[in-house]
Amino acid sequence: GVQTCALPILLERLSVLRDQVMATQYGRTAVIAAMVALGLVAMLGVWWFTMGRYTEAPQLVALPKAEAEARAKQAGFTVAYGDPRYDENAAKDMVLAQDPAPASKIVKGDTITLILSLGPERYRVPDVVGKTFDIAQADLEKVNLVVEQGPARFDDNYPKGVVVEVKPAPGTEVKAGTRITVTVSKGRAPLSVPNLIGMDVNQARAQLQTLGLEVVEQYKDSSKPKDQVIGQSPADGTGVEKGAQVKLEVSKGPPEVVVPRVIDLPCPQAQQLLEAQNLAVSVQFNPNGTVRFQNPGENTSVPPGTQVVLGCL
Repeated sequence: GVQTCALPILLERLSVLRDQVMATQYGRTAVIAAMVALGLVAMLGVWWFTMGRYTEAPQLVALPKAEAEARAKQAGFTVAYGDPRYDENAAKDMVLAQDPAPASKIVKGDTITLILSLGPERYRVPDVVGKTFDIAQADLEKVNLVVEQGPARFDDNYPKGVVVEVKPAPGTEVKAGTRITVTVSKGRAPLSVPNLIGMDVNQARAQLQTLGLEVVEQYKDSSKPKDQVIGQSPADGTGVEKGAQVKLEVSKGPPEVVVPRVIDLPCPQAQQLLEAQNLAVSVQFNPNGTVRFQNPGENTSVPPGTQVVLGCL
């Protein structure tokens, strides 16, 4: 009951105080000044919350990471990073995007989130040679590559169903989605190349033709006898299909020797000179005489071991 009675008394006294203040010029001026001050404070508050605390976000897109951080710090902002992404045209660690966007409103000292480039999306072709096709396919698809199976082929080194080759080759850097051609082994070929080295070319040729293989012959100088097989490709024991090509290197025999002139030389000296050229010597008449004729004659090309007849008188 006491509090209820006191309230009307307080209100009455405040009313009297207001009338006394407003009754004087000074009082009225003070009230007006206070009202203006309150209005200015209110306007300043509205300006601060709507405009004053904001500024424009700096342009950080297309800058390298270090430069973007430096510019943001210089302008008083904190930098944060979102998930980076691949980009075909932007180098690694270049700024691809920012939030807030450049020139948009941002509170002074706020955080700008940057999205960095991982660079062009590239994947290194894994080495799947020697693996089964299923495992190779899984390994390739794991790095965003597309598997395309090429025609299988016979192979001496890898069993059936195992990868023998990939194109592009292992280690090559390619774009995501690149098609990788995988070649799988059909196992060892049904025919085995025989050992032909040391055989006469006619015998070797007949043997290969019997097996249904194609013969290619290449003749070259050799110390081996003429028409002897001195090399082959593929090597003996290699598995091949019927109709495959086998290359034979065939000896043309030792290079021919040019018979030197020995006429008018002492017979022992002539004999020594001819034997040094891998020629045989037959001396007629006087072994200690002077060479008066020779056969074959000088500058004649003959096979090594050819006999030269000397007439010594």
